[in-house]
This record gives sequence, C-alpha cells and structure tokens, in this order.
Amino acid sequence: MDLYNKILNNKEYLETVKKIENIKFITDGKWDWEHGLSHYKRTSEYAKDILEQLGADGRTIDLALASALLHDIGLAKGDKTDHALESSKIFTRFIKDTDINDNEIIILKDAIKDHSNGNEIKSLVGLALVLADKLDVTYHRTINSSIQDETNKEIQKIKKVDIKITDKYLTVYYKTDDNFNVNVFKNWKKAITIPNKIAHYLNKTYILNINDKEINFNDII
Repeated sequence: MDLYNKILNNKEYLETVKKIENIKFITDGKWDWEHGLSHYKRTSEYAKDILEQLGADGRTIDLALASALLHDIGLAKGDKTDHALESSKIFTRFIKDTDINDNEIIILKDAIKDHSNGNEIKSLVGLALVLADKLDVTYHRTINSSIQDETNKEIQKIKKVDIKITDKYLTVYYKTDDNFNVNVFKNWKKAITIPNKIAHYLNKTYILNINDKEINFNDII
C-alpha cells in the first residue's frame, strides 16, 4: 500500500480533495452525492476486496487503491461533466514522487477514464475500480445531501454492501432496512448493470441478494 499511503500524505492532493468536498454537485436536479475522501477510501476497500478474491498480486492491488483515491479528482474543476476524463488528465500531479513507472501510469489513466461506465476495461485495475465505485451506494453517499428527495432517502436505508466472487458467480449482497424499496435502483441503474457487466466480463453469473433473498434484477431495471 506504499503508493496509496503516499497519495494520502500528499499535501496538494488533500487540499484538492477538500476543495471537492466543499462543492455541491447537483445532477439533473435530483441529488448531490458525497464524492470526497470517505468515498475514495470506501472505494479503495471494495477494490482491494475484489482483487484479493480474484487472486491479484500486491502491486496490482496497490495500483487499484491509488486509482480509487484519484478517480474523481477532476471534480475540482467544479462540475461533473466528463469528470472521469478530467480526472484522467490531471491525476499524475499527485504521484510525482512515487516509484510508479510509465506502463503503470497508462494503467491508471485508462482505469480512471473508464470508471463511470466500464466500457473499455483494459486491466484488473480498471475492472476493480469501476465495480468498486458502483458498490459504494450506501447511506454514506446521500446522508448529507442538500437535496433530500425520495431517492436519497431510500438509499439511506442501505446499510452495507458486500461482494463475493466464486468460480461461477459474482454476488452482491445488500443489507437494508426492512422497508427498503428495491425500485430505487431505477434511478441508479449502474448499481445493478455494472456488476452484471463485470460478471459477464469474468464469464460468471451475476446474483443480486438483498437481505438474504435473491432478487431478479431484470424486474427492476
């Protein structure tokens, strides 16, 4: 985790993240989800979990952790338009004093640029980042939103999200309040479509499990 820790101790990085945390990002007038350091760290934890289950080596995991810290850094620009592309353009300023090589920079750039949709996965780092980012859909993301619409309030009922990857299956487990309405995912389809896309990429079957019950996600999206 050397690369990960060096980024977290980079003064310019922390100042940039603080700037992002002070911006309210309104998307289609619906919500302004949390996109600060807490989100980056949770995404890092998911990425580490995913890659350990896939048997990745330590350096690949460290690169994925770094990509999680850097994937939204372009939001410092002040809006969410093409933030993945913007992040892929500026992230290198925060890794200048590290041992990262040119090939690894390309891996990070590709992963960050593609993290919103996962349309051009080119490495395990990219796979882990796009999936990890979409797993972070718990109450943490919307509890402090300035706009508390029905979608945000429903997402606050999601208390925990876990993932398990086996030889045949990629299963995402949600723990929620008993009165959670699964139809909330109609407003955040990527929480379902991205894990399904990654499962197919890995030649596995995607299973959505909510409160220990398997859900037919096709009925939702």
